[in-house]
Amino acid sequence: MSRENVEAMRSWVEAYNRRDMDALVELSAQDFEFRSIFVSVESVFRSPNGFPYDYFRTLDDAYEHFVVVPREFIDAGAGVLMLATAEWRGKASGAGGRTEIATASWIRAGKVFRAETFTNRAEALEAVGLRQ
Repeated sequence: MSRENVEAMRSWVEAYNRRDMDALVELSAQDFEFRSIFVSVESVFRSPNGFPYDYFRTLDDAYEHFVVVPREFIDAGAGVLMLATAEWRGKASGAGGRTEIATASWIRAGKVFRAETFTNRAEALEAVGLRQ
């Protein structure tokens, strides 16, 4: 099942970067919860109302460009840790950058039901039950 979980997360992040709302709804459980460090107004988004629609509306209000470039997916049983780089450019300031992130995700029945973004790799590993 773990390889399937990694593939589910890989598909999820591809849909995320395309802003494919239909695919995200399909790939996310109905009780999906997302904790993001990239939006300051509301950091927890839940399905079916808050994610993906409210989340991307908030994200796209703040950023002119925002994508997640995965580097590695680490199998953690029911969880998957994705090590990635967030590439962004602020809408108001025009300032851009790259932020190293780790996203801990949990999959149930082939669907992502929880995801949380970290900038600290050790915290992300601990979140999915792994150690550095």
